[in-house]
Amino acid sequence: MLDLRPPSRTDLHLGDPALVEVLLSDTEQRTDRVRAVELSGLDPGRDVRVLALYADRVGPVLELIERLCPGRLVRSAPIGGLTAVLTQTPVEDRALCDALHTALADAAPAPQRPGNGRGRGPWVGVGERMSVYAAPASWAQARRALRFASSTVYGRRAVAFGRLGPLDLLADVPPGRLLGARGIAHINALAATSTGAQDVDTLEAFCVYGSLRRTAAELYVHHSTVASRLARVEAETDWDLGNSIDRFVATLVLMMRRVALSSAELAAAEGAADDRA
Repeated sequence: MLDLRPPSRTDLHLGDPALVEVLLSDTEQRTDRVRAVELSGLDPGRDVRVLALYADRVGPVLELIERLCPGRLVRSAPIGGLTAVLTQTPVEDRALCDALHTALADAAPAPQRPGNGRGRGPWVGVGERMSVYAAPASWAQARRALRFASSTVYGRRAVAFGRLGPLDLLADVPPGRLLGARGIAHINALAATSTGAQDVDTLEAFCVYGSLRRTAAELYVHHSTVASRLARVEAETDWDLGNSIDRFVATLVLMMRRVALSSAELAAAEGAADDRA
């Protein structure tokens, strides 16, 4: 009988980045995946977590991940414009993401306006821990979480899929549709001027910090200045930021805007990787 199964991968060797590709592919044969686990040095009895890294300079971020996962094996490989990172660290999602965000934001401060970046990222999407043989699922989660990462002033540089909850549904909305939504269109129009952009930055800070005085302290301005800027935003958007529902809508709109901008940038990077291949 003719055997239509693809040939087994016999060209793998210890330390080969292709091992990571095999581990993250859901089309490889079981025997190849088992062999890839053995050759990679991963413990088949322990869960693995996959991270999706987007950056111009990958090396320093990999060194940072290794420092945050002391004594744990870290394996990586470039895949489709991103870098996939596998680790068996037991560090919890919140602790790992907070540490990554703080370190990355300190190392590469955010540009003051979307689109004015000084290079790509660095951003990190973090998948959930699961069996080494379920690594493709963690990789898919990491790529979805990456769409929520951003280099904007108040965006997150590292995002864990497990903390998104229902917000994950936004990853299924095409970026063009997000940017065309009425609330986002209003914010983008407002941000097109220097004064309006400053008002939008203040709105983002207010949605993050939750009070006029805390926002003023973070922006190094008087709280009356914050109030004036937010009043201009309210006049443009018809939001009442003292109302809990309108404040939630404003926060959601800003997140959707970041997802749209990040998704468009990631899609462009993947397209460029495909062209090079």
